[in-house]
Amino acid sequence: MTKIIIFRIAVFLIFLTLSFLLSTNYQDMVGFALVLSVGLIHGANDLLIIKKNSKSISNFSQFRTFFAYIGVVFVGLIFFYLIPSFALITFILVSIYHFGEQHLQAIPITRKLRSNYRVISIVSHGIILFTIIFMNNIELVNNVFLSFKINFLSSNTLNLILVTVTVVYMSTLVINKYLTSFIISEILFFVLFYFLSLSLTLILCFSVYFIFFHSILSIKDQVKYIYGSNDTISLKRYLLNSMPYFILALIFLILFYNFTEIDNSDLLPIIFTFLAAITFPHVIVIEKMYRSMK
Repeated sequence: MTKIIIFRIAVFLIFLTLSFLLSTNYQDMVGFALVLSVGLIHGANDLLIIKKNSKSISNFSQFRTFFAYIGVVFVGLIFFYLIPSFALITFILVSIYHFGEQHLQAIPITRKLRSNYRVISIVSHGIILFTIIFMNNIELVNNVFLSFKINFLSSNTLNLILVTVTVVYMSTLVINKYLTSFIISEILFFVLFYFLSLSLTLILCFSVYFIFFHSILSIKDQVKYIYGSNDTISLKRYLLNSMPYFILALIFLILFYNFTEIDNSDLLPIIFTFLAAITFPHVIVIEKMYRSMK
């Protein structure tokens, strides 16, 4: 087995064990802590990636880029205020692609996939992921959706989506002659994730994927792209450079929590809105980074 498969199994076993040891409240606390630490840090160096991707950039251009980036964040917040249902659906669709892209990026064999197969694989992975999370937490998910003025999801609809997209995903992988072992590892991944989503709360389940199967892998790629190496010194530079933006994001979240009109008794809508607003520009930056790495 490859290192990444061993890593995935270890993470699943650890958190399946924790599901028996921690109450739901403590699980949510761990989940929020992961998202607001590693999760925020993994998107805190976007401006440095833009600078690297631009080769040479003046101080004025950096200043302009910063405000353009912040502008996209505020546009996202305005969308959530004016048309919350459209904004949340857009966030989910963007996240489906973003998570699928990072997952497939971790598999070197994806470089042998034709462009159309790669896109189908990326989107299919993301849809399967979110469908599993939704169907095993459907009551809580529907409560969150209602706060964004979206109608209830149906279990039957989610089951149909899961079966259909899984067939499409596996068929896409079978078409490529290099992917036999990859198919086995993907089946194992989703089976373990399915049981994890049954055992953990919605927040911690999402956080486990977001941190251990997305953010950490993304940080690894970002460090190598920015500094040319994944050594300890480069990682320390990455973390130090991320601190100002990380602190700014936390301050922004606190202010958003205090002044938002969303019901403050429920953190989920607030966290989703906040994550969505900072995700929109981040996805664009990471997509350009991976394109420049090819």
